[in-house]
Amino acid sequence: MVLRQLFFSKNKSAEAESNHFPCLFFYRFNIFDLLVIIICIASFCCSFVESMVNCDNHHWGWAYITALDIKRGAIPHSEVIIFYGYIYTLLQSIALIFFGERLMSVGIITGLFYSLTLLLSYRIFHKFLKKSLAFISVLLLFLIHPYIIYPAANYFAYTFQLLALIFFLKYSQNRFNGFLAGFFLSMAVLSRYSSAIAIIPPFVILLAWEFFVFPDIKKHIIEKIGIVSAGIVIPLIIFFIYLGMNSSIGTFFYQTQTLIKLRSGLDNVTTYLNFLSFIFLLDTSSYAFGFRGKFFSLILIICVFVLAREIIGKVSGNPIKSDYNRYNIVAVSLIAIFGFLNSVHIYETVRLVNGASLGIGVVVFVFYRLFIRAIKPVKCLIIISGILLCLFLSSSILFTKTSSAYYPWRKDVLFCNGVTNKNIGIFKGKLLTKEYNDFYQEVYDSVEPFKNSCYILNYTFDVVAIVMNDLPRIQIAPLNLPGLYDVSAQARLIDRQKAVILSYKRLDFPGYKEIFCKRWPDEIPWLGGGYLFIYAPVKYANNKQS
Repeated sequence: MVLRQLFFSKNKSAEAESNHFPCLFFYRFNIFDLLVIIICIASFCCSFVESMVNCDNHHWGWAYITALDIKRGAIPHSEVIIFYGYIYTLLQSIALIFFGERLMSVGIITGLFYSLTLLLSYRIFHKFLKKSLAFISVLLLFLIHPYIIYPAANYFAYTFQLLALIFFLKYSQNRFNGFLAGFFLSMAVLSRYSSAIAIIPPFVILLAWEFFVFPDIKKHIIEKIGIVSAGIVIPLIIFFIYLGMNSSIGTFFYQTQTLIKLRSGLDNVTTYLNFLSFIFLLDTSSYAFGFRGKFFSLILIICVFVLAREIIGKVSGNPIKSDYNRYNIVAVSLIAIFGFLNSVHIYETVRLVNGASLGIGVVVFVFYRLFIRAIKPVKCLIIISGILLCLFLSSSILFTKTSSAYYPWRKDVLFCNGVTNKNIGIFKGKLLTKEYNDFYQEVYDSVEPFKNSCYILNYTFDVVAIVMNDLPRIQIAPLNLPGLYDVSAQARLIDRQKAVILSYKRLDFPGYKEIFCKRWPDEIPWLGGGYLFIYAPVKYANNKQS
């Protein structure tokens, strides 16, 4: 009973926890549960549409090609570079098994995970909010970020983190929940290695807080720390044993450290200064400077306020008795605050929503407490403001470029002018513009004659072009990344005239002939306006024999 009183808030207006809790998500199913399910389904449908029409070849192709290599048996960090996390890539490879080897597959499974994130957030919000308010929180979350825009690792890591929090808060019901909490924390870290700084510390702080604030039950807390730690460590040990059996531990650490230096800028003070300027809206150049991105600054302020009250009360020895002094709210606020660290190097909504967005529940709770204490005119103002906020966000939820959707859907492509391609397998199910389709059909036809005679090398950001003909590859990354692996094999391949080469500029290699030169369609992010050059060995290009 002591542990139950410590680890769970007693909010009569929220759910009543019991040992007979029928399922993970709902307690006494009602209309608000149904509305949340509808939101989750709507989000997945939108993610499915995004998977159909998205033309970001760099990010989507990158996720696809690494998942394809894992599916075909490549050793992680040895035969294929894992840029984000092994579990993320493994799950994407499983998607290729169930949904087919096509670009849409990596979007479908990512959409499923994001929809699950909305459902899990509702489950957590309901721990300190009435179902109606928990629904409003999920609705705001959906209106801010309705669907996936990348098949990104963030969506997977955050889902596992939310599962970890749910089981962490249910520890007093069953000690095995502590192990599950640790297990899902481990899965979150293995889904995105660089997010460890945002994922692990909140739980460490919560455990440390329990240890020092409640000395009378230290024995039980030490047991909890041990069980949660076991859940974290065991999957990590299994992962490193797997790497060790394949002689990949050294390459794992080397690649991870090198990627952090090359891509994140975490070793540069300027990165952190820029991050702070984005949070406090001093710099307007971030990807999250639109209204949706600005909303997260409010989340941070309120979550810091809630934690500061708790800390001041504990330090002063006079705990503040208030509605905010609850373990669930403290836990959610901590995770939301640390969630901002997912966006240290690139401050954008898609990263904030997978971590900091949990603070939306705290914001709703704070405004609800203000509402019930306010006079009638202020109550009316709060209600009207909330309605206007939802209407404003709804007006730009689809077909509009926002800080949450960089490449909005095109109505003409979606409803009338979109074309399909039945020749190129990875485009199965996609709706393409005619310009995009014609460009890649020409690329495909140019490379196809060399399928059985040459390898393919990529020196562009276009990952789709390298994979759609399925020529053999020796690059263990989707594109050229000097310093991460030995490139001497590529040079030998070129010297032997056994490579088809994709380049963003003209080349002059002996024995090679230009077989393709054309501008990328303007609609393709990162590439539009530049030229794609393709070179093939003269001995094959002249007679087109494979």
